[in-house]
Amino acid sequence: MMEDTLSRFGEQFDWQPAVEYSEALSAYKHYIVCGMGGSHLGAWLIKRYGQSGHGTTSNIFIHRDYGLPELPAGAMEDTLVILSSYSGTTEEVLDSARVALEKGLPMAAISTGGKLIEFAREQAIPHIVIPDTGLAPRMAVGFSMIGLARLMGQTELENAIRIAGKAVDPMAGREEGKRLADILLARIPLIYSSGANIPLAYMWKIKFNETAKIPAFCNALPEMCHNELCGFDTVESTESISERMVAVFLTDENDHERNQTRMQVAGEILAEHRIPVERVVLRGEGFEKVFASALLADWVTLELARSYGVPNAETPLIADFKKRIGQ
Repeated sequence: MMEDTLSRFGEQFDWQPAVEYSEALSAYKHYIVCGMGGSHLGAWLIKRYGQSGHGTTSNIFIHRDYGLPELPAGAMEDTLVILSSYSGTTEEVLDSARVALEKGLPMAAISTGGKLIEFAREQAIPHIVIPDTGLAPRMAVGFSMIGLARLMGQTELENAIRIAGKAVDPMAGREEGKRLADILLARIPLIYSSGANIPLAYMWKIKFNETAKIPAFCNALPEMCHNELCGFDTVESTESISERMVAVFLTDENDHERNQTRMQVAGEILAEHRIPVERVVLRGEGFEKVFASALLADWVTLELARSYGVPNAETPLIADFKKRIGQ
């Protein structure tokens, strides 16, 4: 099932979203995208990788909490609050909607349905309904990114996302994914990237957590070299803690040359302390780099899920958590 989903990745980029109540939209200088987990990932990827002449993306603020962010004086002027919840039931996003409504701020929404779309229709708020194809949010970044670009009215950005998504061969990372999965089996992945590529490292972490159902962690260089590296300076009594870990470095020839050196040296030090090290080369530019990396992570985690006997790509613990807090 998931393998078939990966093979049809490019189909997401054929989608033409319809904006209901589009007449209430106008041009804005700033955007606050409220979302959690995979529902904010598309906005983060646009903010980081959409700055190569594809429209304005540096003025996107990502909010992953209740309410709305505290921004500098005047920053809320000419700002559109975009409510992003793939399921339409995310408690934090619905709370952001409530606060934005109380403050009289312009809003838009994107979701597959649920309470968020009900709210948008009740309040005549511009919104996009994502096709409910059964994809998990982490697998639907194409839908999310296209929808966000449409709500922001950035045609050039939307076209760039479509072109990149169609250009990437979804099957290209299959064999490399199997190879990495064999190395990662029975280990805890630690995904490291430059600060510039931390959205990709985070995306890998999400896929390990939700697809393979294993713990995984990510961090960025150079920060990692100033603290986390010390955690591997083991003594005999702590070796058993780190011996099940493996470091995966997402390397990029476009990274700052000192960060490239840091990755090399940090990897050497980890290897000397018996931490296996794998280096994954990020290929392509802009959104092509994003989608190629996402698909490789999918192939890795799919193979791990098979090896572990994970029954499906659902996230029952998250559903159980939401039930327990009364969401």
